[in-house]
Amino acid sequence: MPDLVPERLTVELAGAVATDVDVGMLTSRLDGRLIPDWLRSLLTTYALAGECFDLPSDADASGLGVSLIWLTPRQIVSEAMECEPGLSVTPLGFIPIGACAVGSGDPYFLDLRQGAADPPLVRIPHDFAVEQPYPLDRIEIVTRTLSAFFATAKLAG
Repeated sequence: MPDLVPERLTVELAGAVATDVDVGMLTSRLDGRLIPDWLRSLLTTYALAGECFDLPSDADASGLGVSLIWLTPRQIVSEAMECEPGLSVTPLGFIPIGACAVGSGDPYFLDLRQGAADPPLVRIPHDFAVEQPYPLDRIEIVTRTLSAFFATAKLAG
């Protein structure tokens, strides 16, 4: 597994770790390419689910700033299979991992289209989900890599 989460965060995490049952549910409900080994390991090693991370606007490539609540495995499946924009973009290679903590409704996804073990973190505005196919030029890059997000994010609260 790539070293994505810096030690300074790991000691503070108080969310939930995914169980083997959670990972089994993810892999049975979603395309297996969306749950690569490194992501399984990340979810089962670190207490991410339910944690809220803040990223200042100057560290967010979109310039908006981030307040992200890391999704539980059940929420990941729900966002991917029951909600927009997940229904539109999950088949394209995006996996939902975060909800907006400030109420915009725009979820956060990992862009797994290139198969990278340290993929971009993106915000996908729900406003454009009515257009099919989803307009990829409307997807907002937050950080070029997930490790860059963790390197600059702070736990909220």
